[in-house]
Amino acid sequence: MPVEFHILGPIQVVREGRLLSIGGSKPKSILAALLLAEGKVVSNGQISEALWGAKPPATMRAQIHTYVSRLRKVIGPDVKILRWPTGYVLPTESATVDYTEFMRLSSAGHAALLDQRYEEASSYLGEALTQWRGSALGGVTSNLADAELPRLNELRITVFEQKAEADLGSGRHGPLLTELTELVERFPVRERLRSLLMTALYRSGRQAEALAVYREGRKVLAEDLGVDPSPSLNAVFQAILNGDPELYHPPLARPLAVRPRPTVEIPARIPPDLADFIGREDELQELADQLSSSRVPRPLVISGMAGSGKSALAVRAAHQNAAGFPHGQLHADFATEGNRVRGTYEVLGEVLRAIEPSEALPDTLIERVWLYRRSLAGRKMLILLDNVPDVRRVIPFVPGSGESRVIVTSRSCLVPLEGAHFTRVGAFAPAEAVELVSRIVGVDRVAAEPGAAKELVELCDWLPLAVRVAATRLVAKPHWLIAHLVGRMADTSRNPLDELRIANLDVRSKIELSLGQLPEEMGSALGRLALLPSGQLSVSGAALALSVDDGEAEDTLEYLVEHNLLSVSGVDEQGNLSYYLPRLIWAVAMEKAARLPSSPWRAARCGAHAA
Repeated sequence: MPVEFHILGPIQVVREGRLLSIGGSKPKSILAALLLAEGKVVSNGQISEALWGAKPPATMRAQIHTYVSRLRKVIGPDVKILRWPTGYVLPTESATVDYTEFMRLSSAGHAALLDQRYEEASSYLGEALTQWRGSALGGVTSNLADAELPRLNELRITVFEQKAEADLGSGRHGPLLTELTELVERFPVRERLRSLLMTALYRSGRQAEALAVYREGRKVLAEDLGVDPSPSLNAVFQAILNGDPELYHPPLARPLAVRPRPTVEIPARIPPDLADFIGREDELQELADQLSSSRVPRPLVISGMAGSGKSALAVRAAHQNAAGFPHGQLHADFATEGNRVRGTYEVLGEVLRAIEPSEALPDTLIERVWLYRRSLAGRKMLILLDNVPDVRRVIPFVPGSGESRVIVTSRSCLVPLEGAHFTRVGAFAPAEAVELVSRIVGVDRVAAEPGAAKELVELCDWLPLAVRVAATRLVAKPHWLIAHLVGRMADTSRNPLDELRIANLDVRSKIELSLGQLPEEMGSALGRLALLPSGQLSVSGAALALSVDDGEAEDTLEYLVEHNLLSVSGVDEQGNLSYYLPRLIWAVAMEKAARLPSSPWRAARCGAHAA
């Protein structure tokens, strides 16, 4: 008998029919977070936030390790909690999880509802609801409950609504009345529930009561939310007032009229290609091969440090392969100009408005995901998602099937994204960086100062964005020699980041966005590593700087590598990896740390970064 995990109610682990003791709220919270991730890695930072919120203890990592060790002993050898460099993952193929079953059954029920298989839909959705054993996440910390309960409760009430629609489609309005009345009392501002109750009452010959339900809803909406009833609720009200005979026939049960999609302009919303794009031939061929593959859709992830040219590569690939996606190409950015990270709900709405301009957008995230996947079925579209901060924001955009494809750019590697193809981009080769300068400022100007051009791109870490900004500044300053800009960037009394900013191109802001997305303990660790006298880092040196053992220091270094804030520079004589902190990231880390009043790094000078 497999191990059973319950999170849709009190947090429980059951083995061979026996309820196991898993301790207090913190181990329960870790278990729940791992199960909600559905086989994806949960970082130490995410676990810390679930346990302690914004104020983790200094011994956070050790405590997490202790709680996980206890959970492993309780669960037993059949299901293993695996440690990753960045956190933990719980594969559940050999176990049963009520949350996983709920999601599977509700998806099957929704698909059956769309196909007008009402009896089947009701069966699936009813079985999905039986997975709940009370209020979800019983026994977890308030931090995790506040973060996850609203989403879980929204999923549950959405399934309630869909099951009611399926039952109405089957003509079972009578037995629904008691259940719908109770649900409307519990969720008085849910207009879909109210309209379903009004319809069920009307079909039961209780027209006056149906109208009373509407009037009560209008009052509640005005008093609680300050809004009027929606057009859909008003339409049901008018149909009842008019005694519309169509209300006696379950509208979902009638065959839907087959109507063609409205003729709309094929969306072509990929940003302009760069005329001076250079290099990346191997990566472009690799992406083209993946985009033309007829296999199951897999997201194509392009990762690299801030300013490495991820977006430029993705845009070039999208333009080169646009002919293979005749139904359109779309672009959506998860980052705003003010470095705010947009939510999945907002971005998905933007994409849906482009794909289905005549469709009303659903109110819930899960319904938007279903509409998105249904809309892509039978179409061949290319979706480019820029600046995606984490795996969870990608998953809703992966097509369910068909020939549409998704390209993702991210500062993080997004390795836990199952089935993805990964392309990692780094700095330019020195010759490529000099070639970009030549294309921007002119061949003659570079030919006159070849040595200064090489120094300039080295001071830019050969980073495409930094090289482009430096070259653009030279275009804006035709009276400057290249050597003059090199001197300004190498001057230890200046911050080189001040030289890498012009108009809307700003290297500092790009790197700050990457650092701002780090968990607090990782940002602190990067600041301490930046204090070391050289950009070259060893595991033992990092351990001393961070006051941790070598194993934890290596985990930290590898986390920063995965988030493209450190590079692996080689292997030492003992066979240990060595790491490199790029000078521009170092400059931002020191600058950020120095702004903190209580920072131990405040006295550190932002001078030249030792090579």
